[in-house]
Amino acid sequence: MRFKTSKKIFIHVDCDSFFAECEIFRNPSLKNKYILVWEEIVLACNYKTKALWITTWTPVWQAEEKLKGKWVFLKSDHNFYSLVSSKLMNYLEKNTLSIEPFSIDEAFCEITWLAELNKLSLEEYILKLQNDIIKNVWVPVSIWVSTTKIKAKIFSKLNKPRWVFIDLWNSGELYKDLELSIVPFIGKSMQEKLKYRCNNVYDFIALWYPYLKKKIWKTATDLWLELSGVNVYTIRKTNYSKSMSRWRSFNKNITNNKQYLYSQLLLNFNYLYEEFSIKKYTLKKVSIYFRDKQKKTYIYNFVLTEKIFIRKDILKIVQNLFIQNYDINMFCRSTGVIFSNLEKIKQEQLSIFNKENMVVDINHDLLSIINAINNKYDSHKLSFWTDLLWKRFDTKLWIMK
Repeated sequence: MRFKTSKKIFIHVDCDSFFAECEIFRNPSLKNKYILVWEEIVLACNYKTKALWITTWTPVWQAEEKLKGKWVFLKSDHNFYSLVSSKLMNYLEKNTLSIEPFSIDEAFCEITWLAELNKLSLEEYILKLQNDIIKNVWVPVSIWVSTTKIKAKIFSKLNKPRWVFIDLWNSGELYKDLELSIVPFIGKSMQEKLKYRCNNVYDFIALWYPYLKKKIWKTATDLWLELSGVNVYTIRKTNYSKSMSRWRSFNKNITNNKQYLYSQLLLNFNYLYEEFSIKKYTLKKVSIYFRDKQKKTYIYNFVLTEKIFIRKDILKIVQNLFIQNYDINMFCRSTGVIFSNLEKIKQEQLSIFNKENMVVDINHDLLSIINAINNKYDSHKLSFWTDLLWKRFDTKLWIMK
């Protein structure tokens, strides 16, 4: 049985000792002290305190015995922690492609292409994001990176604080050191069903997919797919993303043919604009990229001073980026288009002098119908820009060359 493995990159961002760090931010003089945030039990403590084997859920009297008077007890302030959490989530929403909050102090984010857009390696980009969060949100975080959300999550117990771990491929032997209970959504009942077959995450991935489908059904099969590198899990979606992309690989047809590369780029643009228009976005940044036969990526950007959404305006930018940056000596294996700095279109009062809202509504209604037909019968079998429109722009391109 074959499944399409994910080409996206996800991060799991988890705050280090969140409640305790919020208190340190509020009162920096606490930084090098033993800190306990408590109610009836210990809710959180800093890493200096954790070094004495005091953890969350430790009874307060037991913590007092171990610390012998060298502590700072702080009553929990959930309103303040929620404010810091909101600041973190807002920051992640603005600086990643999409965000799915998982709890008050952790979230999943997609960062596909962001490292390349910023002309950094993946590791450099993650370290920069980690440092920027400390500067802007004031709490330290650890970040785990993988091709699916669940794969990123299971490594979150490996090391803390301020840890960065990148795993874009199945980690084989490393999975043998991870207990099955570390996988989110695998509860005691599922562990009980699997106890004679699985000792760790590695054993779980080695199970036969039809067995899981028959015996346990959807939760287990979704987790199995995620751990095998197939992106299927949705935790919780936000209202909109800050960026969207579409790319196409043609590995068997690596080429420098100008017309072929442009045709693939236009195909990506058409599919991407369909989604863009249905969601009623505007944009301020358009990018195209090429990946050569050595798998090196070249990204070219155009930043606008004002938001736009009209198809012909965006397509003109894509055209110009292609003409300016096409290199006959570069043999490509894939091309793509990226729309960034997205915002939802704000509907304004209708006016006979302003046709923008009318254009938005017509595009949205028409593309919604086309999308519904394509989903029912055949993906992208129908489009509203037609071959005639394609020939018009294609002819312009080759005249301009």
